[in-house]
Amino acid sequence: MAAFLWLPGLAIAAHATPRIAATDWGAAETLIALGVTPYAVADIPNYNAWVQSPAIPPETLNMGLRDQPNLELLAQAPPDLLISSSLFARDNARLERMMPVRLIDNFSSGQPYYDATLAMTRDIAQLSGTSGRAESLIAQTDRVLASAARALKNVDAPVYIVQFSDALHVRVFGRGGMVDTLLSRTPLTSAWTGPTSAWGFASIPIDRLADRPEAYIVIIKPFPRAVDSALRDNRVWQHLPAVREGRVREIEPVWLFGGLLSLQRLTESVVRALVPH
Repeated sequence: MAAFLWLPGLAIAAHATPRIAATDWGAAETLIALGVTPYAVADIPNYNAWVQSPAIPPETLNMGLRDQPNLELLAQAPPDLLISSSLFARDNARLERMMPVRLIDNFSSGQPYYDATLAMTRDIAQLSGTSGRAESLIAQTDRVLASAARALKNVDAPVYIVQFSDALHVRVFGRGGMVDTLLSRTPLTSAWTGPTSAWGFASIPIDRLADRPEAYIVIIKPFPRAVDSALRDNRVWQHLPAVREGRVREIEPVWLFGGLLSLQRLTESVVRALVPH
């Protein structure tokens, strides 16, 4: 007789390990951080480009695009639970006919990013039976932020943290979201003080990065196709004070809409970029 893990409004068939799938990369990252191999994750190729770490285990199934999950695959071998997010909620009615679905994310609760991400981590830990690991992960994240606060105390210039949309525009991160947690928990000052979206960024032309001529620019890769080479001939970019004066840094991809491991990686990457070694 099959056993079940009972949670409010949800019963999950209990195998040796519950088979949990995720459409949202932040949920997938959190499962892996808690020592759980996801049964299936959406759009693994783009996860590998934009999130990169933690790596998706080789046995995890690719369940199609995040906004178009492979319903045939899921129907043939449904997981015990699918963790979805508000961004993809329009598919939930169809998915719920095949498997239990739980809506969990850290960008739709109305809470600040860090509080919402702690709640997301604990919710996923409860579903996967890994609550002890969740508290260890939270404590580790707090230690990383505290260490960064000490390391960054002598950085006396503001910083633009950006990702390129194309050769003429960037997403600049400010209030709200993961970058805001880094800024609020360390001595770093954001060079961008303008409005941001619910996701914690604004889309601006690159000439706006001259508004604070003394600032650093930290670029989070990957670059869109051919943008890095196009910047070498881009007069607007080349005339920015930070570019002329050598205050541009690049860091490896970090998923800025992810969980605690992504926050740790962002924090450690920014420290390495701005603190002389």
